[in-house]
Amino acid sequence: MKELGIRRAKLFGWPNTYVFTKAMGEMLLGHSRGDLPMVILRPTIITSVQSDPLPGWIEGTRTIDSVIIGYAKGKITCFFGDLDNIMDVVRSLLRIRSHQQSTLIFGYYRSETFLMMQVPGDMVVNAMMATMAAHSGQPAELVYHMSSSVRNPVTYATLEHCGFRYFLANPRVGRDGSVMPTKRLRFIKSMVGFRVLMTLRYKLPLEVMHLVNLLSCGRLARGYNELNRKYKFVMRLVELYKPYAYFDGCFDDLNMERLRMATKKDDAEAKMFGFDPKHIDWEDYFSSIHIPGVMKYAFNYVDPAFIVKVAVICCIFGSLC
Repeated sequence: MKELGIRRAKLFGWPNTYVFTKAMGEMLLGHSRGDLPMVILRPTIITSVQSDPLPGWIEGTRTIDSVIIGYAKGKITCFFGDLDNIMDVVRSLLRIRSHQQSTLIFGYYRSETFLMMQVPGDMVVNAMMATMAAHSGQPAELVYHMSSSVRNPVTYATLEHCGFRYFLANPRVGRDGSVMPTKRLRFIKSMVGFRVLMTLRYKLPLEVMHLVNLLSCGRLARGYNELNRKYKFVMRLVELYKPYAYFDGCFDDLNMERLRMATKKDDAEAKMFGFDPKHIDWEDYFSSIHIPGVMKYAFNYVDPAFIVKVAVICCIFGSLC
């Protein structure tokens, strides 16, 4: 069923069943909403709060945070992705009803570059309130992309540089009290390079082990089967993330820009409910707000799903380079 679902999703142009079913959900809402006013809000990865109520605050963890924490713990030495790519992800599932009239806001994963094209959480909340206020009572269906890839693009290189600079100034301490060295994260720029690395370091030794196992009448069968299972698991995850890690595109936010222009007519409200990504200084945000916030609020966050996510990422990239 899993393989059938992936084939079905790819048939309609989606990389996996997760984004495919989210798209189906959005289409179902469009067909079934009746007279209910509907606003579809597609925010990019929602990261830590920039200013309100507390700079750097984040509840739980997000996609990029698992990588930051893995790097902070010294478990990740390399990663795959192009440092020059603009980071863009559509992520969120939000349902909100206006106090004036029922207005549905629905966001979902539409496309994702493994890390992000991110928007601070307080900006997303402000955008949600602005869309509800603007369209309450209107029998229309509108789509908004809350993103920064067009207005204020940021690349992987910026995050990598800010992370290295932050941990160089704030070195991590291991369990034994020793200072952990801060090394730059190595990026594998193409899937061809990644596959060559996996083949030379893991696949060829596995094939040799398989041959020795056959010659020794199956004495290494248990060890070989376990290692081969792990190798296939890692490569399956890589195939799932491949469309995102090397995604090279931007999301049209023209509707959101028009809404921003409309809200600027009231200076007081525009200042209180700001959601313009042009106002974000990404280097300052990463170095002074987001990464410190992740280390303060999410580093010791205990959640089984998050622990598994970090463990899987560290398993894939912890020993490659």
